[in-house]
Amino acid sequence: MSYLERTLMWFLKNRIFGGIQKLKQKEYITFTLIILLIMGINTGLAILINLQILTSIELIRTMLIFELFLAFALIVTGIIIGRINNLFVYYSIASIIMIVFVLAFLYLNWTYELSFFTYAKLFFFFVWISISSVSLFFLILYFFTSFPKKVITLGMPKDHIFFGPILKFVAYISIPLYILMIFQFDASVWVFGILGIVNSLIVLDLMRIAPKKMESKPGIINFATAVGFFNFFVFYHLIMSFTYVSESTLSLILEIIMLSISVLYLVQTLTRRISEAPDRPIPFENPVQFQSRIYFTYHLKQFFGERGVVLMVLGMAMGYHMVYLDSFYVSDYPIGNFPILSTFINPALRVSDLYHRIYLLLSFLIIITAWLTFKASSRFREFMVDKFTIRQVFKYIGAFFTRPEEGESPFEVGVKMVSQKIGEGVKNWNNKWRASIEKLLRDTDENDDIQ
Repeated sequence: MSYLERTLMWFLKNRIFGGIQKLKQKEYITFTLIILLIMGINTGLAILINLQILTSIELIRTMLIFELFLAFALIVTGIIIGRINNLFVYYSIASIIMIVFVLAFLYLNWTYELSFFTYAKLFFFFVWISISSVSLFFLILYFFTSFPKKVITLGMPKDHIFFGPILKFVAYISIPLYILMIFQFDASVWVFGILGIVNSLIVLDLMRIAPKKMESKPGIINFATAVGFFNFFVFYHLIMSFTYVSESTLSLILEIIMLSISVLYLVQTLTRRISEAPDRPIPFENPVQFQSRIYFTYHLKQFFGERGVVLMVLGMAMGYHMVYLDSFYVSDYPIGNFPILSTFINPALRVSDLYHRIYLLLSFLIIITAWLTFKASSRFREFMVDKFTIRQVFKYIGAFFTRPEEGESPFEVGVKMVSQKIGEGVKNWNNKWRASIEKLLRDTDENDDIQ
């Protein structure tokens, strides 16, 4: 493979496809297979109904309720057993929880019209849209501040925006579509249209000023490029927010692909950050430039553990998959049956249409917030700077060995951590060796007694 191909594969492996290897581990493989089986069956049933090959709505409704129960079971399982290390206890408790939820599904009288299911679907709907939109933005942001981006754009002028003309074109053609949305749909959509126009103007303004301000704001080229590419995905949801498009089979397939990418990204990124998080906060600020310590993953590690987070992500994804299939092919009732939403959104709007509009709204807020943060925060601007220059590498190495005013240098802390790991490994090896010798001696004594 070429260097470009290797670099792209490295990024995909480290940010997305590594999640596949994580889900194939013995702690998760059973749950992964169950999820794939149920989601595959329900997706197939929904497509058969759409093609009018299958006409039994009750069958898929029953399967979707079952999927919803399993989604809740996964979340509860993740909360309870996430920090359990013993695999036997881990799977025993998980099996009990799953059996309890399955029995509740089988033996209690559930009807599809219960308000419980309405609020449960609303919960999964909003939580997963929030998670997936924020995850996609940071995936793009991390890419355009990463080493693979540096390799891909070799030879590109410093003041050039990667695929700038295409990103500008998308922003320009979005504006008339937002205007069309305001005048074609109901009055409640004007908020989406106005925010969409503001969003497009922000993207175009960044594209215009980025080359001019790259000296005073070194990270602005990367930031403008990242926002432009994120707006490209926003454009997809703009197109899909029109009813005649959002109810197509192609939309379902694309949403399942995006769901899969989001799950793999979250599993890979969160588990890696949790595994790298310290067991306790380190009591000094890291003096290395461009490197900051974020304690969010530390708190996740303390409360849920790596396994708990993975199971909860899988549960959220499964619940959202159920909601999307329900709104896409099954539900005869519109969004008016969601009591909270019907107060400020057109009650005749279906969930499949609402999904894309809510995604649009959250994406607008993400871009506007990021734009304001970039203007106000020097720390965020530093985060957007390419870190892979010779000068910065030497500066990084120098800071790595420099002792701060208080505490130890990063190098000294690293040596201690490595020594601790080696010591734990030697200790474990010594314990196993002693146990083997003692077992051998016991067997020898027993043989002597028999003789």
